[in-house]
Amino acid sequence: MSSLPLISIIIPNYNRGYIIEETLASISSQTYPNWECIIVDDGSTDNSFEIINEWILKKPKFKFFKRPINSSKGADACRNYGFEKSTGDYIQWFDSDDLMHPDKLKIKLEQAIKFDADVIIDQHCESLDFKKIEKITTECFTSSDFYIDFLLGAKPVITNDVMLRKSIIREERFDEKLHHGEEYEFFSRVFQQKLTYCFIENSLTYYRTSPDSISRSGKQDLALIALSKKIEASHSNNPLIVDRARRQGRKTYKNLVRNHRIDLIFQNFHFFRKSYHKSSIVFLFLIFYNLITKKGFDQMKPTTANGL
Repeated sequence: MSSLPLISIIIPNYNRGYIIEETLASISSQTYPNWECIIVDDGSTDNSFEIINEWILKKPKFKFFKRPINSSKGADACRNYGFEKSTGDYIQWFDSDDLMHPDKLKIKLEQAIKFDADVIIDQHCESLDFKKIEKITTECFTSSDFYIDFLLGAKPVITNDVMLRKSIIREERFDEKLHHGEEYEFFSRVFQQKLTYCFIENSLTYYRTSPDSISRSGKQDLALIALSKKIEASHSNNPLIVDRARRQGRKTYKNLVRNHRIDLIFQNFHFFRKSYHKSSIVFLFLIFYNLITKKGFDQMKPTTANGL
């Protein structure tokens, strides 16, 4: 039995049979030996299982599960279920369409041990140009309020960048009702404790945008509204975080107007009204003005100190 810490890689999958082969190959090629890869399927109807099963037969460190039928559909339910099935000391989140640098796990575990880090975050790139890494550049610090800077946009990360010491996750789980920015919201909750962070400046993931990415779907605006509302409610005592949520609300409103999504605008009327700091009557007038002219957004921005 290995004395090396076990890293659990958790991957949600849905109809990625056309691309997951390369992802699993990049994991199989890791130079760090002690890992398990937990793949949780979200009800695929393609050949995903056949491809994944071939890897399981070759390497039992790959494990396959189906999302329980009584849990919500979506990648976050798969991530949560994969976490429950994991046995590792560290959790490395990953997606089914991206590729790992061969030394990704090795480098991250070395830094975790060296700095006794709870959160180890590497960078990603959008071009497949993995080279031998001669020098590791890191920034490490301990903080109990980094989550505030994180929410305000300092050091943005994607899911694949983050490896966590399993013990710090505690009872936190991905919010299965969110479908955009859920990793941002999840990490903001996990980071609300005193933790040691290690940011690795090297790119250790090849990030690929797939045709079925949510950023290409009509659900993005609805998901952003839900995320902004949750962030605002959860941090109502912090005006800077509330202002960031409302800025996102204004961006979403502008996009809805341009796409003539009147239904979503009125379903979330009071949220958007507060984002612009307007009374109901004034904001109602502005909605119709915006819809007719498709302009006037900059003039609507709040002029108070917290609304700039």
